[in-house]
Amino acid sequence: MNNSKRFRVEKPIIDPVAGAYLGLIITMVVWGFVPVFLKKLLAVLTPIELSFTRFLLSGLALLLWVLLRQRPALGRILKQDTKLLLLCTLFGPLAAMVCFNFGILHVTIGTAAMFAAIEPLFTYLLAVLVGQEVWKANRLLSIMLALLGIVLVIFARETFGVTYWVSLLLVMLTPIIWAVNNIITKDIVKRHSPIVMTAVSFVLSSLFLAPALYPNYIQTVLHMGLTMWLALIYCILSTIFGFSIWYWSLRYLPPSTVAVSMYLIPVISVAAGRVFLNEPMPLMKAAGIAIVLLGLYLVNVRFK
Repeated sequence: MNNSKRFRVEKPIIDPVAGAYLGLIITMVVWGFVPVFLKKLLAVLTPIELSFTRFLLSGLALLLWVLLRQRPALGRILKQDTKLLLLCTLFGPLAAMVCFNFGILHVTIGTAAMFAAIEPLFTYLLAVLVGQEVWKANRLLSIMLALLGIVLVIFARETFGVTYWVSLLLVMLTPIIWAVNNIITKDIVKRHSPIVMTAVSFVLSSLFLAPALYPNYIQTVLHMGLTMWLALIYCILSTIFGFSIWYWSLRYLPPSTVAVSMYLIPVISVAAGRVFLNEPMPLMKAAGIAIVLLGLYLVNVRFK
């Protein structure tokens, strides 16, 4: 009688690829709501205070994980690429988030989301200028189409003023800064862990912003109320788990699939701004948003 035990390999509860798709969709939805909570928080915190708080708490949480799991990688990046890391921080999360937070004070979430969405367009143009990518003529029409949509979004309002144009400029700088950051970090991300880079950049950003805080900052944060704390926690957790799921998804899905999923964010942000902040959505703006998304799809997917 054969008493040998038979072992069977247990299948995972959920297929990794299916899990990656699900995680990616959830992440895009979560990130799509972040601008709404940021705008709520700006009612009690200044743009500098909000940026500092988000950088500090998110950065410390990520840094703790790095110290527990990737301590050698942290030492390696600090030893080999300190200057480049500082440059990536200044022309990356620090400048981009501060500009965005100042911009959405007087610009709707829908408009800000559209400018954030065109970051791949600026990245491609800059990559062509520095020789990292080759210019493709069939992308020109798609780029012009996306820019036409942006023009419609900008002018889809009844009144204009200096405050609006300055805020619009700050929001427009956000995707340009991220595009510059993508060019700068092209080589460093090949040598170092993106999670380690993000953790260090966030902590450095908070240190750079600390001198600009108001003396009553701590009192403001401690007394801003439960609702605002929940909004802040949402933004922090979306950063920590969002990036973790993003990089985990890259293990099972093609980079192009992960990149295309980003186009869900502006759609969700526009809808969230309309529902929760009662932001206006005139026909001209809706048409502009649709044209921008079509242009971005053609530039980054169809004619890539």
